[in-house]
Amino acid sequence: MGDPYILMLVALTALAIIDLVVGVSNDAVNFLNSAIGSKAISIRKIMIIASLGVAFGAVTSSGMMEVARKGIFVPGEF
Repeated sequence: MGDPYILMLVALTALAIIDLVVGVSNDAVNFLNSAIGSKAISIRKIMIIASLGVAFGAVTSSGMMEVARKGIFVPGEF
């Protein structure tokens, strides 16, 4: 009985990871378009700064779920 639930959990985890990667990469590309288009600095430096920013955002974004849970949704009304 437990095997279908484990399979569903694994599938949901995989889908969540894929969704996170697509969302983060979409944001990164949107920000990179202006920087690369303006040719302010070299593409190599832009990529380094962008990768550091994405890594920093991924590490420090744990508080965003608290905002969504406490600030937007009212659990008592569900």
